[in-house]
Amino acid sequence: MLISKILPILLSLSILQPVAPNPKDPLDVDSNKPLGNISTIELSETQFKNTYKKDILLPQYVPFTPTHTGGHFNKLLQELSIDYLNEKTNELLSISIYVQNGGDIKIQPEIVTLVDGTKAEYLHADNYIADFIRFKKNGLTYLVGISKNDKKEKRDDLLKVANSLQ
Repeated sequence: MLISKILPILLSLSILQPVAPNPKDPLDVDSNKPLGNISTIELSETQFKNTYKKDILLPQYVPFTPTHTGGHFNKLLQELSIDYLNEKTNELLSISIYVQNGGDIKIQPEIVTLVDGTKAEYLHADNYIADFIRFKKNGLTYLVGISKNDKKEKRDDLLKVANSLQ
């Protein structure tokens, strides 16, 4: 009787394996990677081009000096994301490029015109942490966003970035 009670306990203890302690929580942000696990802009751009045979436009103007840059290609969403971050000032410029329509944001847009005549939607809301501009060029949808750390509208900066895309 005693053996029938002890035997299951002994068997369960024998299958337990010691688990090595994990010194790092996988959810912790790596301070060396403030943008997360992303690739270089060049690699992400190449992956997008090789998959969709479409050239993308990159900004020649960024409204601050980036300390970190990177990109991420998401084949499932048919999206390329490019980020420019200044870690000291916490400024972020993010450009998402979609093969299909993308970047749905539930804000009533203001229609603006880029220098080349392209119609764009400026998206601003006081309760959003970023302002956006969305437009189509060369069969791709671009969504450009700038963080609003100082709570000011970023319309002029967004237009400068959008107009600098080459």
